[in-house]
Amino acid sequence: MAVYNKKDFLIHVDQIAPNGYKRQGEEPWYIKKLADRELRIYFFANKYYPHSVVIHGISADICFYQVEEIYNEVLRSHPMEGQDSNEKSDTVGGAVLNVAAVDYALLDTHDVEDDASFNVVKPHLQLLVDAALQFFNDYATLQNVFDYTETLTIPQMAKFIHKPMPLRRMIIKKLVNDPNYGAYSQQIVNNTVTNYPGELANFSVALKDKLDSLG
Repeated sequence: MAVYNKKDFLIHVDQIAPNGYKRQGEEPWYIKKLADRELRIYFFANKYYPHSVVIHGISADICFYQVEEIYNEVLRSHPMEGQDSNEKSDTVGGAVLNVAAVDYALLDTHDVEDDASFNVVKPHLQLLVDAALQFFNDYATLQNVFDYTETLTIPQMAKFIHKPMPLRRMIIKKLVNDPNYGAYSQQIVNNTVTNYPGELANFSVALKDKLDSLG
């Protein structure tokens, strides 16, 4: 039986990584850095080294520097357990789903163990990468993100804006000068102080203070 290891997996996914995206070390994670944001693609797979991998799909995420810098600045003075103020987290995005012509059932079950078996799933993975690039184009600005999220229900929003969604949404509203920012931010502060006393409440109050100070 042929041996299939991480090196082989990375050789395969490198074939469909978009131009201009740089793989991060020895992981199937590719980023493109722009002036105001970072575009991130990750191939997620079950790894059965030294035999095969099952490449289930990809995620596409955008880190908007301005959002995450504000978030981390407040986090440094009001830390929350499990969160690192030195990391620029994803702002929006998630798994690339519901792409026409992609056979997700095939991706979930097909073992990649050599070039021939990779070529079976390669067209489907390429469609996912193309969809990720379209996602990055569609949400190239915070205004694009804001306009789209305002059409969503709260559960849908929570799948699009990374958690804690209400707090990142608060930052986005402020940065795009949404007239509803004041009412929304006070609602979030009131809710967290009442229902989540402690770190989250303290953070939300400090975040509102920081955003209000921006004018």
